[in-house]
Amino acid sequence: MGHVRLGILILLVFSLFSITSCKDQSIIDGKPMRLSDNPDVKEEVIIWHTFSEEETNIFNNYIIPAFEKEFSSIEVTPVRQAYNEELRSAIIARASTNNPPDVVRMDIAWLPKFAQLDLLYPVSSLNEFNNIKDNLYDGPLQANLYQGKYYGVPLNTNTKVALYNKKLLETANIKELPETMEELIDIVVKNDFVIGVDDLSPWETYHYFNGLGGVLLDPTNTRASGYLDSDASIKAVKKFLSLYKNGNFTPNLFDNPNTWEGVLDKTYFMIDEGPWFYSVNTLEKINFINELTMSSPFPITDGKRAVLGGESLVITKGTEHLEASWTFVNWMTSITPQTYLANTGLIPSNKNVDLSLFHEKYPYYEAYVAGMDEAMPRPPLAEWSQIQEIYINYLKQILTEKISVELGLSKAAKEMDEILQKEKGR
Repeated sequence: MGHVRLGILILLVFSLFSITSCKDQSIIDGKPMRLSDNPDVKEEVIIWHTFSEEETNIFNNYIIPAFEKEFSSIEVTPVRQAYNEELRSAIIARASTNNPPDVVRMDIAWLPKFAQLDLLYPVSSLNEFNNIKDNLYDGPLQANLYQGKYYGVPLNTNTKVALYNKKLLETANIKELPETMEELIDIVVKNDFVIGVDDLSPWETYHYFNGLGGVLLDPTNTRASGYLDSDASIKAVKKFLSLYKNGNFTPNLFDNPNTWEGVLDKTYFMIDEGPWFYSVNTLEKINFINELTMSSPFPITDGKRAVLGGESLVITKGTEHLEASWTFVNWMTSITPQTYLANTGLIPSNKNVDLSLFHEKYPYYEAYVAGMDEAMPRPPLAEWSQIQEIYINYLKQILTEKISVELGLSKAAKEMDEILQKEKGR
């Protein structure tokens, strides 16, 4: 179906036909097409997003105009939302009344739940999906896979890097930054240093649990018993507890510690954080941070580093503009919009973007990208939030010595199993 100028009447007839009989076929079997070159006839695609103020400026004033110039029959309407639980509830509520946005920029940790609720369109069935897969970092891409289907494409990605205080490195005469968790812990214990973590959430501690030898779930993510309560996990949590009691992990862990300032003022030898540690600051503050700290990929253990994060673009199942939505989502993974995103400090999901262009402006990019291939995804579970709550609850009880390591992990595993079995049965 080529670029043919059609009269408005024919366009309306074709649009009705495509909605009622061949909409899916045209997008699956053929290239998503421009519905019209007539600037007076446009199809609106509404996207909800959680971009920052600077990111929103680039998105609204550069990315969307570039897309609309190329696809003149599609008009993109951006709606900025706050990133919180209310947003999750709002998307579900709008979907239940058949009035959802067409596209959502969604945290990758949310995607499995929305897929389970049958609120997202499986984009792996759409035209050109297999072609764009090869251009994307594999870890972020796989975070969109749920029960055999991809329900989104990664827009931007992130992980955490290790940030070390330079003065403390000099004090300990450390010439090379630790590459493994074992090396890191050895340095911390020998020099009585402190590692800063903000809380006990998996985003903050999962990579330490894994790095110390712990295993959360079985390879199929359907069972915790035999893994979370295994000898290896018990040993890992006992080591974590010992380090915490000795003051090697944030002593004021339950009092809202300020780890960002702590790594600058030598309270902490090391913290780990996402790229926003830099990107939310002015260039002057970033230069100040670089004077006081050094960054490197988070120490590796068995091929895994820090937790994988990021946002994906998903298409809601209730959209009436599937072709236009997919055309936009597909285009957003291409070099032009991905390069614009990189200019805001976000790490693009397209691995072909030349990030060396931004090393002078964002010198921290290098450490994040270097650790991306070994970034550790959280289990793709619809009920991940419940698993996370159990993880935090029992880890807190263990660290405050209200329960033994063995009993705490055993109880946690049993509670997780109940949730996992329900999810498996759906």
